[in-house]
Amino acid sequence: MAKMNEDSQDLKGKEKLLKRLRNKYRLLVINETTFDERFSYRLSPLNLISTIGITILLISSITILIVIYTPLKEWIPGYPSDQIRKESYHAATMADSLAIIVNQHRRYNDNLVLILSGKVPVDSFLLDSGSTFTYDNIKFSRSVEDSILRGRFEEEEKYNIVLKPGVSSKRLKESVLFFPPVRGQISGHFDPDNKHLGIDITADKNEPILATLDGTVILASWTSEAGYIIQIMHKNNLISVYKHNSVLLHQIGDVVTAGEAIAIIGNTGEITTGPHLHFEIWHEGVAVNPEELISF
Repeated sequence: MAKMNEDSQDLKGKEKLLKRLRNKYRLLVINETTFDERFSYRLSPLNLISTIGITILLISSITILIVIYTPLKEWIPGYPSDQIRKESYHAATMADSLAIIVNQHRRYNDNLVLILSGKVPVDSFLLDSGSTFTYDNIKFSRSVEDSILRGRFEEEEKYNIVLKPGVSSKRLKESVLFFPPVRGQISGHFDPDNKHLGIDITADKNEPILATLDGTVILASWTSEAGYIIQIMHKNNLISVYKHNSVLLHQIGDVVTAGEAIAIIGNTGEITTGPHLHFEIWHEGVAVNPEELISF
């Protein structure tokens, strides 16, 4: 009986609390001077609590959405910005790459230590200890395609502009294929007795001067006597000289190929009577007659 009475009292207490929450009240706003009613609103405690709860929920939801989808989240202490996250990703990528490089160097050093100590690296290809494989058993045979390729290569190599080692000046014409520096008429021949150590070639205005062989430019300058002059060093102590140019197309140290334009024909310098090229070939410090080597 006592328990039933307690349950009945609790039920009555809850009903009273719910009734009190549902009681209607009127909120009035009155002018203090004239006591005129300005505003009135009918409400109950339950409505008031519900309104406050819904308002708090809406404000919280809007705040969370703003924080998640706008840059304002970067103002939250401890939250990383986009720049910091990009830098962190880049740093992680660099660290991963450095780890790979360090691992490669470590393996290289380990293998180097093993090789210097006379051992075989761990990651080397090892044959079985019981294998009878020897390098003497390897036999090579030329296929038809290989023979054709070798023949074609050897045929092409015969016409390459190269120098054979140990060639004397008398055999230069037989051993070397010189490229004519310019096509034209020879106006001055090779005459060492009169200190004319080359030939003079006249050609059309603005005619390009070509390198006679592959080589490296060792002089590209101006002199009062020869004007614009360029010299090229070739293999086997061969040097070609080109004087009286109007324009130089290369500088010292440039590597040129046979037939490549290196200058423009001109009439510069004091020792000249008109547009022409003064061309010299030197072999092991001795001037050689270009007409004996090149067909102009």
